[in-house]
Amino acid sequence: MRTIVIPEDDLKRIERRYGPDVRLLGPWSSDGVFGYASVSLGAVESAAAGLGQAGLLEAVSRLKEAREPVAAFFDLVEAGGPDLIARIKAAYSATMLAPLSGRPVSSSRLATSRASFATTAA
Repeated sequence: MRTIVIPEDDLKRIERRYGPDVRLLGPWSSDGVFGYASVSLGAVESAAAGLGQAGLLEAVSRLKEAREPVAAFFDLVEAGGPDLIARIKAAYSATMLAPLSGRPVSSSRLATSRASFATTAA
């Protein structure tokens, strides 16, 4: 899956404007010197589609072809604001919580798994 790599300094810049949720848009990586977040284009696309604003969908198309993806991502975030940030975060979280089969975990399956574990552990 294609991602946008956002260096820590740039991430701090949008964090000042939109708050700490920008740190939850994708996985964080660091080699001890250079830190960055990787934001999935799929999560961005899903978030923009969920908002249903034509301008955002056009901005996503430009983002995919951008020579400077971080700048294009910032333009997109400016257009979508906090609602877009929240939706990207939710889309990323959903992929992290989905089982390997790609299906979301239903609450009944989760409860069954917990009950099974409790019985086994007892």
